[in-house]
Amino acid sequence: MPKQDQPAHDFRTPKRFRLSFINENTFNVVWTIRMSRIKVIMAIAAIIAAMWCIISTIIVATPIRTLLPGYLKGSQRQEYVINNMRIDSLFTKVSITNSYISNLTDILTGNIDTISYTASPDSIRQILPVDSITGTSDREKQFVRQFEEKEKFNLSVLSPIVAEGMAFYTPVKGAVVPETGKVSSGVSLVTPYTTPVSSIYDGTVIECYYTSATENTVIVQHPNDFISKYSGLSEIFITKGDRLHTGDRIGIALSRPGNDSRLIKFELWHNGTPLNPLEYISF
Repeated sequence: MPKQDQPAHDFRTPKRFRLSFINENTFNVVWTIRMSRIKVIMAIAAIIAAMWCIISTIIVATPIRTLLPGYLKGSQRQEYVINNMRIDSLFTKVSITNSYISNLTDILTGNIDTISYTASPDSIRQILPVDSITGTSDREKQFVRQFEEKEKFNLSVLSPIVAEGMAFYTPVKGAVVPETGKVSSGVSLVTPYTTPVSSIYDGTVIECYYTSATENTVIVQHPNDFISKYSGLSEIFITKGDRLHTGDRIGIALSRPGNDSRLIKFELWHNGTPLNPLEYISF
């Protein structure tokens, strides 16, 4: 029986890698690491696993995890936004209260600068023009009678008188009022992204409803028969019957995706008569 050919012995040695640290001054080898290919792969895998563990620990154990997209639920993120707006509302209320207390303290302590001026009748005659102290002509009397007859049943002429002493708060800070000409039933306010909407004065919420056209709408009853209406809110923080103070947050205007601004419609009424908000509020 013929002998089979014996396979030739393979004298090749496995590849090995060496990492040496050499002193540049003496060219002596200070430290040498020798590893095979398997050890190199295992070392790289161990380094990657250690880095992954460190990064995971930092993300899980620190608040940085809240910055990762998709980590928080939509309800939690919305809750954070609402809490932030409520804190801002409390800060505004505290500022108003502190200003009120400071003014009251100045009044009680008499720390108020007053200017007194006494004018003589001769000086008044010198300041006033001659025609201002003359009698009213028949044409002027006729014009006054016609104006009184025309405006007798127009309640809007009484609104500026009633509004005396009422400092209305701006409903939206940083809003832009488009140039639309004559204002008949409120103004449209272009608000920035994620803008809170505030109550212009003390009052009570008399209506809250939602429509597909205007989204959330809030109506507030104020003293002296004033009513404010806010339409276009994305979220509201109050309910019907709630008591509001000047500057309290009633909702938030969130912009739609792809749009950096939102349109909020604000209306001001007095005794059933629509008013021009630009004449009563500084936007």
